This record gives sequence, C-alpha cells and structure tokens, in this order.
Amino acid sequence: MFDRTKQCKLSHKMMIRLKNFLYIFNLRQGAILIAVHQIALSSFVLVILLVGISHVGEMLSMLHVDMEDDAERRGIYEVTDGEQMTFHEGDVMSTNNQRRFAKARHLASVTVIFLYTSTILTSIYLMCCISLLYGAVKYKREYVLPWVMAACVGVVLLVVAIVVGDGYPCVVHLFGGHHFYHFGCGLFVLTFIYAICAVSSFALETGGGRCARAVRSDERGERLLLLDHAAHSSLLSAAQLNKLTHGTRTHFV
Repeated sequence: MFDRTKQCKLSHKMMIRLKNFLYIFNLRQGAILIAVHQIALSSFVLVILLVGISHVGEMLSMLHVDMEDDAERRGIYEVTDGEQMTFHEGDVMSTNNQRRFAKARHLASVTVIFLYTSTILTSIYLMCCISLLYGAVKYKREYVLPWVMAACVGVVLLVVAIVVGDGYPCVVHLFGGHHFYHFGCGLFVLTFIYAICAVSSFALETGGGRCARAVRSDERGERLLLLDHAAHSSLLSAAQLNKLTHGTRTHFV
C-alpha cells in the first residue's frame, strides 16, 4: 500500500500540472479539442504528402523520358557501372545539360524518400491522435499516453526542421525575413509544448483518480482487517466469559 501511494505522489510531483486549458475549458475538454485539431491537421498534411508522392513519381518518369530523348538526339550512349551512371559522346564526357539531368534525378530520388518517410510518420501520428480522442472521451489514460510520446518526438523533429529551414532563403522569404521566421516558429513550438503539457496533465488526472481509488481500497482493506481482529477478539472474550460463568468453584481457586 505504501509503495503504491509513494509512487502516485512521486509521479504527481515530477510533472508540472495544469488545472485547465486556456482558462476556459477543463483538461478533458482541452484534450478533446487538441485531438480534433491534430486529427484535422495531420489528415490535411497526409493528403498533401500523398499528392506530392504521386506528382514526384510522374516527375521521375518524365525526367527519365527527357534524358533518353536528349541522349538519342545528341548520339549519346549510356554506360552503367553498378549503380554509377555516366554519359559519353564518343570519348568526350557529357555536357552540362546531362550533368543537370543527373542532379535532377538524384534530387527527385531524395524527395521521394523524404515524402515516403514523412507519410509513414504522419500516419503513425494520425493514429496516435485518434487514440488521444478515444482516451479523452472514454477517460482512459492508456490511450492518451501514445500521443504524448509521439508529440514529444514531433517537437524534436520540428525543431530540427526549423533549424534546417533557416538555411534556405526561399523558406525564410515566405515568412518575410529571419525575424518573422524565428518568431513564428518559436510561437508554434511553444503552442505545441503547451498542448503537450495540457494532455499530460489530463493523463495525470486520470492516473490520480486511479491512485485515489487504490489508496481508498487499501484503506478499506486495513479497516476490514482491523474489524476482523476485533471480532475475533470479542468472540474469544465471550467464550472465556461463558466458560467462567458456567464453571465450578474450582475454576476460581
């Protein structure tokens, strides 16, 4: 009993708990709102990624056709050595146009790998969001925790993406400069962290209810044990009193 109570108290002290969500909703309502918002957002991102995969596949096929047409037009034949591909025109290496084709093909392949990886991660995150919604509605902690872990990993990946995106001027230009880019990304990360804290507080609230029930059950067991000892002692006392009452005089000597 004491070990379980200490573990419950320790888990509550190790986490910073929120009492409400946005000062208007309680933690359960906040978890439901976060789940609905994240389901809509991840579904939208997943659709965009699937469309991007289809377009990149078409782009690769078109690029391959253009490379073959250009090779035939220039009288270039292809030499393949394992996975390395070079172009020759007689004994002369290919022109800059062929080198650009090779770079474009490599970039398209990297883009396909990135899109497939992002699609898998987004699908996993979408399932975690659905689990969060079910856990918030049914008030079940075990369905809430997967989203918390996935969101923590998402924050790390988001910070890495922000740092990498800072090196691309086209991405920074969409925000109107480095200052607006840093401010917008920082605000988004802080909002995500606040959502994680709210859901974590809701998970602790569900766990706190279980801890309280466990403590109450342990206290009830102690009370039943004490009552059993008291009843047993009273029965022994009654038996001894009955024996003394009906005993002979020699019992008192």
